[in-house]
Amino acid sequence: MAGVRSGTVILVDPEVRDVGIDLDALESDLRRLGIGRRMLVPGLARHPELLTGAVKSSGARRAVVVSATLEHPPLSELRMWGEAGGLAPLDVNRVALDILRARRSALERSTYAARMVQAAVTALDAPVTARAVRRPVGASMSRRALLNGRATTWVPVAEVRASSCLGTLRCGRCVDACPETALLTNDDVVGMTPMVNVSRCDGCSGCLDVCPTGALSLDGHDSGTMARQLRALLQGGDGSVTPSLVIACQVAAAPLHRLGDRSGLPGWMVLEVACLGGVGSAWQLAALAAGARTVQLLPCERCKDRGFVTRELDFTRSLLAALGDVEASRRVGVLPAEGVPLKRAIHAANGLSALTGGTAADRMPATVGADTSARVSAWAVDQLQRASGRSARAHPPGHTVIGGEGAPLGVLRASQGCTACGVCARSCPTNALSLRVGLGSTELVLDPAACTGCGLCVQACPEDVLDVVRGVDLELLAGGRVPIARVVVAACPDCGENVPALPAAAHVPSMPAGLASRCPRCRQAALVASL
Repeated sequence: MAGVRSGTVILVDPEVRDVGIDLDALESDLRRLGIGRRMLVPGLARHPELLTGAVKSSGARRAVVVSATLEHPPLSELRMWGEAGGLAPLDVNRVALDILRARRSALERSTYAARMVQAAVTALDAPVTARAVRRPVGASMSRRALLNGRATTWVPVAEVRASSCLGTLRCGRCVDACPETALLTNDDVVGMTPMVNVSRCDGCSGCLDVCPTGALSLDGHDSGTMARQLRALLQGGDGSVTPSLVIACQVAAAPLHRLGDRSGLPGWMVLEVACLGGVGSAWQLAALAAGARTVQLLPCERCKDRGFVTRELDFTRSLLAALGDVEASRRVGVLPAEGVPLKRAIHAANGLSALTGGTAADRMPATVGADTSARVSAWAVDQLQRASGRSARAHPPGHTVIGGEGAPLGVLRASQGCTACGVCARSCPTNALSLRVGLGSTELVLDPAACTGCGLCVQACPEDVLDVVRGVDLELLAGGRVPIARVVVAACPDCGENVPALPAAAHVPSMPAGLASRCPRCRQAALVASL
């Protein structure tokens, strides 16, 4: 197979024919998508060491291995042999097509295979480089790898981006949330960003659940990567229907591959992530808004123990029910681990039609995912609301707010007494709050599509007049940026400019009236003159 040269090479083991894949049709679909250079590597699944030579001969910077089964070859060995070929630790991805074997039409099998490969390629193209650490492979290592002295591989760990982190003095939520105490504070520097102890971090993604700024990253978990993978899996335009979607932890996905190989999963696609942390209600809503008929989750045991999956599903169902979806209870759910219960749960979720028309290719704009998950949520809610035919104003008064701890957004209110001093705006990690200065007045403006409900503004408010709850206000979202407080301000007697508001006198040292009535520039000039 040959195609347009790019930084990614797609290495296909011809054994994929065993699961019903037509190599010519797959080549045609991949060429149409234009996503990378293709090469046939016979025996790659059974002999993963062939990856080293294939990578060197191709000169590619990244590699996606397409095999017939999940077990062969293990991802850990592929990373190891990819490193030997000169690739970066996490620049190897794998696509196992056994999930497409049973009860699929030839068209669906071919087009879905191309979508899965495209999603794997886009995951490697993330602008955020994930951090990895070398660790022993353990029982999954093959005898061949042991004989070659390669008993270690690379695994992803969490990383803190200092440019986005608020520091432990202002936040520190990730430190408290980490179940392995892998995030540490530096006692010598007050308020410094947390440090990751890579020997303890197991990539559980628990820190991603609580970070209000998205400063924590893990392989494949940034918003841009998630959006691109959803666009690839749900794209349509290739003759096949938009599928139902399972979002699964990588360590829990094996039962789905066995079910697809034996009993069949017609009309279903699987998105495998390192762990479900950071893949909350925002992405459930985004997948449904992009055309998925249903979204089911398959968590690992550590995700179940944290309990966040249930909270986020409850919120998604509440929002869908508020928008008039009579199948909200079936639309999203948690799948059993394996066996007959898994097969029954998949069967029970079948038969649903998509909430939105079109496909991800024409519904999800390329800019979705470039910002925070809050903006992804706002886009998804808008799409689902339009598809339901219900405007926010069609709801009874007081019923436009759908609350819940699993909500991806926050609803912020300001009561009387706000001085528009701007402390909250300077504390907001997502720039959801800003000051708008007009002639004779200053407004505190809220962008509801950017508010995550973190509550940092509430803690910082010197007047104690702000209140925030987790939830979605349909009417507020529909209105865009809106002032939530307006303060009449005086004009400076010296220059005529607005005098910025100060917190109430109870919170700041007293200031002579002659200075308090002036703007900061004239106030400073008056102080200098008095000296």
